[in-house]
Amino acid sequence: MVQFIMERNLLLYLLAAACVAAVASQMILKQIYDSLIRDTKNTGEPDGKFLQQLRQRFQYCRHLNEKVGDVQALIRKNLMEYRFWGMGLHRWKRIGVELLAVSVLCAFAGSVYLVQGGGAVVNGNSYFWMGLLAASLVATAYAVADTGYRRKFLEVQLADYLENSGAVRDYSEDAAQAFAAAEPAPIVSVESRRKAKRKTVKESAAAQTRAQREKNELKENLARVKAGMQETAAATERERNAELLRHMDPAEQERILREVLKEFLS
Repeated sequence: MVQFIMERNLLLYLLAAACVAAVASQMILKQIYDSLIRDTKNTGEPDGKFLQQLRQRFQYCRHLNEKVGDVQALIRKNLMEYRFWGMGLHRWKRIGVELLAVSVLCAFAGSVYLVQGGGAVVNGNSYFWMGLLAASLVATAYAVADTGYRRKFLEVQLADYLENSGAVRDYSEDAAQAFAAAEPAPIVSVESRRKAKRKTVKESAAAQTRAQREKNELKENLARVKAGMQETAAATERERNAELLRHMDPAEQERILREVLKEFLS
């Protein structure tokens, strides 16, 4: 089995594949950081999902607590929870080292097999040179990606974006500022206040005079109605008395008239 693997150089293929994957992982991680850093430079609506979620969490915490106690902790927590192709940023950084270890193990195993077969450790040992090349390429990829610096730079950019850029504001502050801008405090002079006061007094006097006039008119109308009712009652009473006199005997009418005249003249 080992001879079959060595004759077909399967270890060399595995070593090369692990080396390429390790270099590619660090280039992908570099692009991830560059994309996140580029998104923080946009003061408008963020395009990336990560910055949108971070912005929403920052606004929510600020609305509940009026301020965010530790912005750096909030940023680090969101970076730890960030996923690209199902893996976090720390996992992307470690996968290169793991693949490099696979390449080194393949080179070591191939070198041991060749040495046991009577070969030299360096001369003519393709596994040794391939392992050395793989280690050099992966180290170069880590140096080019420089993910440690990019992560620190991203954290600084995110902190500046959340606290100093003005792109993220609590909606209560925006509402207060909009209200203050919409209704500026008017500047009124002393003469204007006096004119307004005199106008108010005149309007109040006019309203009072109008109310008094309406009250007097109502009293007069009530008095006329009362007088009319009294006249109607007197006329009705006279008609009733005349009707009673017409139905009485002449002697009785004469007696009643005599008593009325006597009472009237006394």
